[in-house]
Amino acid sequence: MLTPEQTDGLQDAFQRLTEPLTEYLVSDIARRVSQAGQLTSTAAYQIWKLQKLGKSRDEVERQVGELLGKELEEVQTLFRQAAEVGYNFDISHLPRDALAFADNTVAQQIVEAAVKLAQEDLTNLVQTIGFVGEDGVARELTSAYRHATDTAFTQVVSGGTDYNTALRRACAQLVQQGIRTIDYESGVHTSLEAAVRRNLMGGLGLMVEEISQENHDALGADGWEISAHAMSAPDHEPFQGKQYSDEDYARLNASLHRRIGTLNCGHNAFPILLGISQPQYTSQELEQFRSDNEAGVMVDGRHYTGYEATQKQRQIERAIRTQKRRVLVEEAGGDKERLSAAQIRLQRLRQEYRRFSNAAGLRTEEERLMVAGFGRRGATKNRKLVARYSGIRYNKDGTVIVTDDWTGNEHPRLPSQYLPYAVVDTLSQNGRQRDRMYYDGEGRQIKQISSGPHGNLKKHPYGTHGEHAHDILWENGKIVGRTVRELSQQERKENADLL
Repeated sequence: MLTPEQTDGLQDAFQRLTEPLTEYLVSDIARRVSQAGQLTSTAAYQIWKLQKLGKSRDEVERQVGELLGKELEEVQTLFRQAAEVGYNFDISHLPRDALAFADNTVAQQIVEAAVKLAQEDLTNLVQTIGFVGEDGVARELTSAYRHATDTAFTQVVSGGTDYNTALRRACAQLVQQGIRTIDYESGVHTSLEAAVRRNLMGGLGLMVEEISQENHDALGADGWEISAHAMSAPDHEPFQGKQYSDEDYARLNASLHRRIGTLNCGHNAFPILLGISQPQYTSQELEQFRSDNEAGVMVDGRHYTGYEATQKQRQIERAIRTQKRRVLVEEAGGDKERLSAAQIRLQRLRQEYRRFSNAAGLRTEEERLMVAGFGRRGATKNRKLVARYSGIRYNKDGTVIVTDDWTGNEHPRLPSQYLPYAVVDTLSQNGRQRDRMYYDGEGRQIKQISSGPHGNLKKHPYGTHGEHAHDILWENGKIVGRTVRELSQQERKENADLL
């Protein structure tokens, strides 16, 4: 048997298994869609499609094959480790001599068969991957590439949108749903991560169950004990931690919608000798599990049972994975403003994840969340961005620190909502005037400082040469006005470099 903690660790490992493949494909798809959107004629696009998109199929297949090979090796390692750990747990709870795991021929045969099936299953899943287009249709990989690039090119060349918008539209479902594994007969598609985790955990559960049955029979056991853990799912909570005869356990398992031992909730069972094997938990300890789960926690004024808190945590984890894919797409687009915003949003989600986990008393599972390419370097970059926009900051001389210098942009577009506490410099009046926009803690425009009168001193008779401030007024989520006024002495000090 595997303990609940060991089961969680294996779920983490299987969750990470296909992340390098997902990262590679999302980045590659976004890069090629971006290239297609920047072409300006049908002839140029047809040539590009023949030369580049044709070659990409071989490149993608080769890269996918290499990544799959590494995944298959990892599956073998994980299954072998799980089998040995589960085997040793079983025999340690039965008061009779047993063969060592390496010497048990039957157990080794069970593991070999399970590894082979798992590797075949993973290979089959990867061979059916694709993604969903902006039209909601799931296509196999080659067709999906072609459809995405065709869509982006058509939208741009028809004048319907710019290439960055076309990129985001073409990749919108890719961001939201990730890489999919598709059943071509039914058209049903599932997240590759979820499918791999579900299938491999199912195969692993059957392997551990079969090894436990072998130990049960070989050592003369006559019953089973179901594992127990905190924050159990409601359907298994009444049965966890209890001992059953062989007949009662078989009858119970047959009656459950989710069988004990499938490892999809953390419960499994190990063989015992009724009347001899002592239960792992007393009835009082099991009742404490139940009452603690029901009592739950209060977070942000809302009550969660222990189990509901874990589901909320999983919801945030899924949001983080989605946002990581969005960052990959924005990297391909080359829009630095949107990329920075996406990276900030990612870090904010990670902060919220840690905050909620701590408030709910749950352990964080950073390893299970890690997507390849977001290791130490990516995390460091995100932390620097968060520090930059964590509040209005000042230089030693008292002048404000500018977070974004857009004075080199020919036609800068100041969004009404951007990043929290951003301070953005731009030029106007053909470069003769410098303007500085401040954003509040919610990322909304709040104030603009201008070094001149916008070319009209009569309308802006302020300061010595027209320097002034605009306060931006909001109501119901919209800008409703911009008042104009003199600069305060403090504002003059903070913006001395501008004036």
